[in-house]
Amino acid sequence: MNLRQLKYFVHVVEVRNLTRAAEALHVAQPALSQQMALLEDGLGVRLLLRGPKGVVPTDEGMLLYRHAQTILRQVDSTRSLLSRAADQITGTVSIGLASSTARILALPLMQRVKAELPGIVLEIVDIPSADLTKLVLQGRLDFSLSPDQQPLQGLVHETLLKEELLLLTPPSWKLARRRPRIADIAKIPLILPSLPNTLRARVDHAFLTAGHTTNLYAEASTSAILIPAVHMGAAATILPHSAAHAEIANGTITASSTDMRLSRELALCASNSLPLTPAVMQVMELCKTEIRRLIEDGKWQACRPLF
Repeated sequence: MNLRQLKYFVHVVEVRNLTRAAEALHVAQPALSQQMALLEDGLGVRLLLRGPKGVVPTDEGMLLYRHAQTILRQVDSTRSLLSRAADQITGTVSIGLASSTARILALPLMQRVKAELPGIVLEIVDIPSADLTKLVLQGRLDFSLSPDQQPLQGLVHETLLKEELLLLTPPSWKLARRRPRIADIAKIPLILPSLPNTLRARVDHAFLTAGHTTNLYAEASTSAILIPAVHMGAAATILPHSAAHAEIANGTITASSTDMRLSRELALCASNSLPLTPAVMQVMELCKTEIRRLIEDGKWQACRPLF
């Protein structure tokens, strides 16, 4: 097993097709097939199931895929540490964001990194918040911005801001009062983040404590579904301003503070067992700078910086 074979294998698993993987890797398809066969022979296990519609990784293949991603990332980080140009920081930096945070931060951060650190390639990974810390500890992310992160062995974290959780509704809905009470919210259909999710757990706890139940319309694990559901008038949701900042600004979604006074904290998290490359440290600082700029410019509202 060598690094080239691991790189090839990761591409094959991601595209699920040897021909397309060969084209992306700029190698002949027979040569790629031979490398995959050598990898399987060397490990003594079947990694790929081949069929007329492409290839599918076996359980052993998926295990290798996850480890190969970590290995290749660490190799890239080592190269950045040892052989970076004296006048330019280079490398790939992977940052994990919850979908609600990604909606306001991902593109501005990409633009800022490219403008100020052109030698760095930024990878934004938008995943459910419950998975962020796990991927950081596995080395598959360089760092994350994780909601409500608790102290955890192997993890260092810095709390960056506190966000108020708002009731997001279609603008055509007429609420009983300007600051809805939990009894008012219990009467309207809600689409909420799927469990496990710390925001959802807080909402459920607030309703339970007040002796109410949610009128649950549906659940979804990403803001990419929650926000359009509100926009089309199907249901309301409870999320921070960041999740729907564009829709709130253009008036297609209405945001209201509630008497529940719920909030969440957002923390920058990294592994304490893996070295931070200069590229990662620079992007961390730019991330904090960009968050502060968005808040000061009034684009990221209903929140308070803590750094």
